[in-house]
Amino acid sequence: MQVKRFTIEKRLLQYSAAITGLLVPLCNGLHFGWTSPYLPVLLGEDSPIPMTADESSWVGNMFLLGGLSGCLLLSIVGRLIGRKSIVLWSSVPFFASWLLIAFATSLPQLLIGRYIGGIGAGVAIPTLPIYISEISDKEIRGMLCSAVSVVFFLGIMLINVIGAYVTIKMASLVCLPVPILLFVLFFWMPESPNYLLMKGKHDEARQNFVALKGSEDANHKLDVVAKAIQEESLNKTNFISILKRNNHRKLLTLVGLRATQQFSGVTAFNFYALTVFAEGSTFSSPLFGVLIFYAVEIVFSVLSSLLVDKLGRKPLLISSSIGAICALLGGGSFFYLRDVTKVDTSNVSFLPTFILITFTFSYSLGLQAIPSFMAAELFSTNLKPYAGTLGQTLFYVFGIMSTKYFQFTKDYYGFFVPFWSFAVCCTIGLVVLVIFMPETKNKTLEDIQIELNR
Repeated sequence: MQVKRFTIEKRLLQYSAAITGLLVPLCNGLHFGWTSPYLPVLLGEDSPIPMTADESSWVGNMFLLGGLSGCLLLSIVGRLIGRKSIVLWSSVPFFASWLLIAFATSLPQLLIGRYIGGIGAGVAIPTLPIYISEISDKEIRGMLCSAVSVVFFLGIMLINVIGAYVTIKMASLVCLPVPILLFVLFFWMPESPNYLLMKGKHDEARQNFVALKGSEDANHKLDVVAKAIQEESLNKTNFISILKRNNHRKLLTLVGLRATQQFSGVTAFNFYALTVFAEGSTFSSPLFGVLIFYAVEIVFSVLSSLLVDKLGRKPLLISSSIGAICALLGGGSFFYLRDVTKVDTSNVSFLPTFILITFTFSYSLGLQAIPSFMAAELFSTNLKPYAGTLGQTLFYVFGIMSTKYFQFTKDYYGFFVPFWSFAVCCTIGLVVLVIFMPETKNKTLEDIQIELNR
């Protein structure tokens, strides 16, 4: 039997919608990575906005707090205005944020700018994987959702390059066109057929479905989706519905994914990338080390996006977690020997660089991308906005906790403490994921619900 293969032309609108939507993680990455080049500037003698080390940590965390507020806003409007509208209008806070940061002259102004940017990320980042998963075919769904992480890291690397050469004001002005481009291009993309069906707009849903996936067997395919949504709509849902018994496995998987992802220490490493490389890298320039760090993340995130629909989500996550655990244990051991026992490590001074790169490619293989879109695959259509909001809320809460923990323990006890602590957290998370996480490779969203609700 010949396998039916769709050409890129037949999926052109799917790719176009996903690619224009990827301007969201680009905006997010630019904001997220901003602290790496500019926190050292703000803490320097010639700082345009003088601040203490503790205040500087809140410059990073304020973006995450804004993300929490964005998640709260999303839980209110997520089911009301549609996936497309949320992604489209997230460009406004992204734009306003860069404008405020560009002209900030005091710490409160800078914090407000970072906070507003976080709101844009908080509403758009949970929504985009839902949108992509609903408009794309199952054969490319994992790849397109994984691309969110690739572009996110591209944004982080770009702001590190920009930050090496220009001032805070100039960098902000350079980033301003990105949210404008997001609004202009994404305006022309179709709304998710699943959302339109949920709102009873069947004619518009069919029109968008045919435009996205072709007319071949469109009525039957749309009827399957409509039937699943109709059955789900019979049960009135709210945020508390996630806690029902039939969602326990999904919920444990979601919490386990986000906890393992953030308590690997990745957000702390991203916020303090230049600091970490200045502390333990053999590169002549910490910036060069940071660029290598993010280049590796991008390459292996691309590799992950190509493998996720072939090897599956679970094998990649297990491999990713084991690699990250080994790297964190190795990093903690090096810093303990160097800083506590005072062993001469000059002959192995290359180890921190090797360990950080090992952590980077291990993390990028699975822990970076897969937790970001699993809520969109695990939960039913009527629960996806709540699950996506919860997943992103956990991302921000755990990110704030891990970042503050990293900053406190490295300052008072040494780098070995956060490295070893994160290794323990990853190990616990790995056990949870092995036990509870289902495999969703090459399954339609409807098939996943049937399997999990048995």
